[in-house]
Amino acid sequence: MTTINSILQQVVSTISMWRVIVFLLVLGNVKNLPMVWHLRILNAFRFTLRSQRPKEPVAATHLFQPMITTTHAPLMEMDFNLHKNNSSYFSDIDIARTHLVCTLFSTGIEYMRGGTGAITAECRPGLGLPVGGVSCIFKKELKPYEPYELWTRVLSWDKKWLYIVTHFVKAGVMTPRKYTLYPQQNGKGDKKSKTAARLDDIEESDAVVATALSRCVFKQGRRTISPEVMLQLSGLLPKEAPEIKSTSTSSMLSTSPPRGSNIEKERRRGLEIASTLTPPAQRALENEFTADCEALGRHRDGTGLMGVVSTLAQLANLKREQIL
Repeated sequence: MTTINSILQQVVSTISMWRVIVFLLVLGNVKNLPMVWHLRILNAFRFTLRSQRPKEPVAATHLFQPMITTTHAPLMEMDFNLHKNNSSYFSDIDIARTHLVCTLFSTGIEYMRGGTGAITAECRPGLGLPVGGVSCIFKKELKPYEPYELWTRVLSWDKKWLYIVTHFVKAGVMTPRKYTLYPQQNGKGDKKSKTAARLDDIEESDAVVATALSRCVFKQGRRTISPEVMLQLSGLLPKEAPEIKSTSTSSMLSTSPPRGSNIEKERRRGLEIASTLTPPAQRALENEFTADCEALGRHRDGTGLMGVVSTLAQLANLKREQIL
């Protein structure tokens, strides 16, 4: 009887230990749990609501200023080298980009949708910002649970596409001169950070660990909305937005007012930087595809229950015949 009790105690102890381990794993990787990405996007969506907008009205001076979001790299985002894996950068970019757009373009989004609710009285087609391409350059590694910031801003735009740049910056290394939309944040937690107009001006050139460029387009149903129209409607260009009565985007821009010279100069400068993601450059890359060639073969990617079992069986030499 004593032996049975001892065995039961060991079993209970083992189960309890595993429960603690599972609980700690879940707690330490909440960012990667199912549906959490959607919750993070929803958190960004709320800034389109009037009650959630900054008290300072958005103006043309804010157009090229970055929105800073903070996050960290949990264990489930690590690769074999215990560095944040490349694919996880893109989900962070989604969140940072949504925060920027929902904050800067909140009034334009409200105008185009006919309200801020999930269902509006005017029953207009939904307004979205599909992503046409994302390019990311990796410079430095991020270690497990290392905090970092995403500095995201409008880089440029053309007749169709909006180009947004995101810099991954080590937390606490850099800080802007001031916060313009949320002045109450000025002077909070930035004493140890350094401020510089350009990254070249300081010794901490390793502050930026990665840089991403996103190419996005405003869509209302099947209709493309020019970035300039959304900028006008959102108060981000010097003159007020024109009235929009026609369903064609070209008519929206027929009375396009002249932009401020500084804004246009910055737009052109940014467009040169974004040239690698412009449609002509991407078409050239797309045209590199051909099926009129010899191929190396086909491999499964190892996902699913059968993929996991097959991979383990191959590694343990339990299968004589190779499974591709």
